[in-house]
Amino acid sequence: MPLCLDHLYVCGDTAVGEMTSDPIARNGTPFRNRYCWVVRFDGQCIVEVRAYLDSALVAQVIEANEKAAA
Repeated sequence: MPLCLDHLYVCGDTAVGEMTSDPIARNGTPFRNRYCWVVRFDGQCIVEVRAYLDSALVAQVIEANEKAAA
């Protein structure tokens, strides 16, 4: 499943996007994660991005896939 935009908030030069993804890892484990990106613009150029996600889940999935590949 691709990244899905759930909510988008725009105020002035800043946009906040809340997203979800629900892919399957190589070892067959579901890998559902939620993301929040805060993006600041200067005209049509992105000048700052802050991205938030469950990094512990990412590390867990990577470790599980590495063990499965070994």
